[in-house]
Amino acid sequence: MKIFKRVISAILSVSLIASSQMFVAVTEVSADTTVKISPYNTYKINDGEFEGWGTSLCWWANRIGYSDSLSSKAAELFYGDSGLRMNIARYNIGGGDDPSHDHITRTDSNMPGYTVYNNGKATYDWSKDANQRNVLFKAIEATGDNLIVEMFSNSPPYYMTQSGCSTGNKDANKNNLKDDYYDDFADYMADVCYHFENEWGVDIQSVEPMNEPYTDYWGAYSKKQEGCHFDIGNSESKMIIEMQKAMDERGMSDVLISGTDETGIDVQIKAFDALSTEAKNAIDRIDTHTYGGSNRAGLQEQALTAGKNLWMSEVDSGSTAGSNAGEMGPALWLAKRIVDDCNGLGCSAWILWQAIDNHVSKNGYNGKKDSGMPDTSKGFWGLAVADHDKNEIILTKKYYAYGQFSRYIRPGATMLNSSGSTVVAYDDEKDQLVIVAVNTSGSDQKYNFDLSSFESTGNSAKVIRTSGNMKNGENWAELQPAGISGKKLNVTLIPNSVTTFVIDNVTMSDSGESLKEIPLNASMVTGSKAWDDTSNDCTMVVDGKNSTFFDGVGDGWVQIDLGSSYKLDAIAYAPRVGYEYRAVDAMIAGSEDGTNWTTLHTIDSKPPAGLNYVDSFDKNKSYRYIKYYVPSGKPNNGVNKDSVYCCNIAEIKLYGAPANSAPAEVKGDINLDGAVTVTDLVSMMKYMTSQISFSEQQVSVADMNKNGRVDILDLVRLKSLLIQQ
Repeated sequence: MKIFKRVISAILSVSLIASSQMFVAVTEVSADTTVKISPYNTYKINDGEFEGWGTSLCWWANRIGYSDSLSSKAAELFYGDSGLRMNIARYNIGGGDDPSHDHITRTDSNMPGYTVYNNGKATYDWSKDANQRNVLFKAIEATGDNLIVEMFSNSPPYYMTQSGCSTGNKDANKNNLKDDYYDDFADYMADVCYHFENEWGVDIQSVEPMNEPYTDYWGAYSKKQEGCHFDIGNSESKMIIEMQKAMDERGMSDVLISGTDETGIDVQIKAFDALSTEAKNAIDRIDTHTYGGSNRAGLQEQALTAGKNLWMSEVDSGSTAGSNAGEMGPALWLAKRIVDDCNGLGCSAWILWQAIDNHVSKNGYNGKKDSGMPDTSKGFWGLAVADHDKNEIILTKKYYAYGQFSRYIRPGATMLNSSGSTVVAYDDEKDQLVIVAVNTSGSDQKYNFDLSSFESTGNSAKVIRTSGNMKNGENWAELQPAGISGKKLNVTLIPNSVTTFVIDNVTMSDSGESLKEIPLNASMVTGSKAWDDTSNDCTMVVDGKNSTFFDGVGDGWVQIDLGSSYKLDAIAYAPRVGYEYRAVDAMIAGSEDGTNWTTLHTIDSKPPAGLNYVDSFDKNKSYRYIKYYVPSGKPNNGVNKDSVYCCNIAEIKLYGAPANSAPAEVKGDINLDGAVTVTDLVSMMKYMTSQISFSEQQVSVADMNKNGRVDILDLVRLKSLLIQQ
């Protein structure tokens, strides 16, 4: 888990001490959905650290890059601070089709390659692809040189292919790269990367030589785009290994090799499994598209097991969501896909296919007709439309829905698992929590965000919302702040909307920095029988895998015997993936003798996938036994529609120390009596005015922000801690 920094916001001052007992008034509502947000429950990929948002430049940059004006506008709208604040661009290294071919009719997708082939010899022409480069350079400028660039390919140059055509093989199920050209194609990719870095000063983070390789989409003489089939296993492995060799030979070993950019999640799992050991070792990050498949948890676990980072590197759709949502329909589909991908994959980046998919131009381009303006109340691809006649970028509700995420969840933030239709991130540099919530229903939805696992929170949340239509709806509309009371944010989401909540002065409990996991093994676990006496028995809850589970049925239970008494700081549980609803009403209890039990937690709402942390129980009591169990009979909670409660639990983790060990320091407990009270605050004030002195241990517990001294910032934090109690 990432260690969160304890930085006090600069806006805190002594005046806050005098006024911080005043809370913004809120009206308590009966929430339909409760979302408990825990700073412990981080994404596991990339240690939970988010790398950012982006889009490929293929193909739209190839179409608009002739115009400096359109390119500048697009760069600011998508990458600039006033726009979406994207920070990732996937640059398409075109292969280039046979110049005698004229079958690619899309005006944006006829990508030029960087070589000219004559009489069996290829030479580089670095003036090619000027349009896409123009947009790339403007995007770099818009991000302040903080752009993450990935180079990728749809197809090798036509002269390296079996069909002599860059759109695919004549049989779309067969490889199109010639068997003896793998190293040549890798050299081509590496040469272009080298030129970009050393001649044009573009810092390249990663390179991917294949795009949706294991499909039958890429056929010769297609009117749409370049593409190239690679069989999973040997062909994909060979391409990755040759790519690594070519980069190493040019002194570019620091550029990551990513792959394999399959079209769907389940195919990606299959493709990575089929790679050779050498190819798996060469890949630094798994890139996947999510056009198909559903096993997001399986792909996440595959990446974690292999020690790889994971990006959602491409998706879009002409689909809609919502209830009679009109122009918000496409926007809601996009927002839901972001929620599903981020929480399901735990990915460290989310990247759209292309920001502009439709173009308006009465003259077309290169003799081909443009697609024209889509009906934005129906499904369409892209976030915006380029009007070449008016030299404008036309924005849509999809654009604003994307911005509800990308403008506020920033690179470097720690992603937190959450339930409901939400995405949550914590920025420990700013002490800021960001929640994005999506309501696709046609009625109000009440949400209760439980922030009790944090040490302290601000008194209100900034609220930004997108809803309605482009003419008179809300586009990143900043509303009245929502009050927070008792570490609860209770809000109502209006129909067909995407809402972002930004909460400042959110700090993590110091105990979160020192959570010590108690080692568990199968010999400690007992439980009821598994369904149909399968191998999915109770010992699965301590195997370290969220993809395995105890498949218990009615009146099911799992019990852990720690062998001796422990004082617990936190308990974590992971519900069975896809069956999270079965955890509602389940209970976690503790006991010293295995007979008399104390309920430590009841799961009162559908939890998110992955580990969920519980820490709101009496930590002064000790327990030898911990039990997870479900009630008897038929559920009546409105969430679980099964005929009986089923004990499905994937994983249990316990954190704490033996009961007979020395007690841990309690931050703020100046008087060392095991509790933080107003008396401690008075003692700190006397110490700071030199009326009393502190022992070494008192100085340690008084140093609330761990900066090596006791000062006014520690006094502010202690005051805030007392208010939150």
